[in-house]
Amino acid sequence: MWHIVSDTSCDLHSLEGGNGTFDFATIPFSIRIGDKEYIDDENMPVEEMLTANENQAELAQTSCPSPEDWREKFAADGPALAFTISSALSGSYNSACTAKQMLEEEDPEKQIAVIDSKATGPEVAMLINKARELILEGKMFREIEAVLNREAERIHTVFALASYRNLIKAGRVSRLIGFIAGHLGFWGIGIGSDEGEIAIRGKARGDRSMIRFLVDEIKKIGTAGNEIRISHCMNEKCALALKEQLEQTFQGVKVILMETRGLDSFYAERHGLIVGF
Repeated sequence: MWHIVSDTSCDLHSLEGGNGTFDFATIPFSIRIGDKEYIDDENMPVEEMLTANENQAELAQTSCPSPEDWREKFAADGPALAFTISSALSGSYNSACTAKQMLEEEDPEKQIAVIDSKATGPEVAMLINKARELILEGKMFREIEAVLNREAERIHTVFALASYRNLIKAGRVSRLIGFIAGHLGFWGIGIGSDEGEIAIRGKARGDRSMIRFLVDEIKKIGTAGNEIRISHCMNEKCALALKEQLEQTFQGVKVILMETRGLDSFYAERHGLIVGF
């Protein structure tokens, strides 16, 4: 039995098709807003968390899974494949590597691979889906690890933010600029760098301009394969419109929509979109 494990940056709740070959589990982040802590599990009240964050003047704090959380999932018999949010954004990758080292010291034959997605959301989900395919094809552990690390380098991320609250709180955008941009309907368009960091690429006024900007950015960079995933934070309307444009632009590419879980809802904020391609 293979064990596929991810922190909740993957936006997935389940993974179909194991048929006794693999199982799948996620390890939650936590988000502290004021005096309340939100755990990003299946009971996460995303709407409540977003509202609390919007009403809180101070920057909220996120906490990644601990080494012990990862160790518990790795300890079961069989090889383990772990996936984390970008190591440039969180300590989750380091926690997973610490757990891997602890178990390998106890059992040098233990097979554990920790994959730094260098992204979040849909890109993590794409790597997990690739792992599923490779396992079902009967590939060996070392080959799967090598392929996943190569895929993490090839897949890209772009995103669109309708809200600037977290950027303002973090000091990345002035309050005045953020207020004006938000009230004039400007989207902030960004990319995930090769190093796994995030950077604002430009702005677009209105939903149509935002969608054109994203499609043009993806055309400029190029898709890594025949799949594009879109995670949206309570914005199915724009996600569906973007999906339609992508399917028209990239013939034969499958576009999959997902809803953001708690962590990516916090990062993307209300109505935000994250695209892996």
